[in-house]
Amino acid sequence: MNNETEYYPGFPLNQYINLIWVGKASEVTVSLSHHAPLFTELVFNYGDTFTFEGQNVENFTSNNVHQIISGLKTAPFQVNISGAYSNVGLQLKPFCYGMLYRKFGTKAMEHISEILFEHLYLPIKPNFKKVEQALLKIFSVSPIDNDLMKFENYISKNLLEKGCLKAFNTSVSISQKGFIQKFKRHFFLTPSEYIKLKQVNYAIQLLENKQDEKLTNIGLDSGFYDQSHFIRVFKKFCGVTPKQFLQR
Repeated sequence: MNNETEYYPGFPLNQYINLIWVGKASEVTVSLSHHAPLFTELVFNYGDTFTFEGQNVENFTSNNVHQIISGLKTAPFQVNISGAYSNVGLQLKPFCYGMLYRKFGTKAMEHISEILFEHLYLPIKPNFKKVEQALLKIFSVSPIDNDLMKFENYISKNLLEKGCLKAFNTSVSISQKGFIQKFKRHFFLTPSEYIKLKQVNYAIQLLENKQDEKLTNIGLDSGFYDQSHFIRVFKKFCGVTPKQFLQR
């Protein structure tokens, strides 16, 4: 018997967490390759095998709980599940990977695990409101960096414009080198890699929603310089070409 529940937290927790999910199944066998998404994921595995294989993945096991954080990636990654599927997961904003990485293995993470298990996994009806209040106390001690927020807002409006990163660098008070160092501490990617990741994800949306559109047009609409640039970056991040992605 399979059961999965999703919950979208409200403000102000949604500044950090997009989605909270609970998954339960008596027996599951899954092995899938995924392209890199635009979020960080934190999984508490109370069941059997659940693994992420790829870039920017950390594991920690304590008190019979397997904790996994998976961050942004510039290549596809593998998810393997077998046996009892018993998990609680958080889909978080991209910058949260660096925050969680520095807290991994601490009492704060153990506290999160206990809260999620008690109020989401054990009950027949999960108490998301109680969990939301507890999580907010933990995440609010790490305020969102203004420069990173400014970058995200700027890129959301100017992603498809050539030279957008260079134009942004002139709008912040710190040096370009200083901003890149700060960015990598949170995202574990460079700003230029993050922009390419956003372009690839945007291209995937177009491929899924405009299947009759020419691939050249989709590449240009996604901010790539030409078709060869589009194919090269897309294959690096997804493991297949845009054409192969559509066929698959």
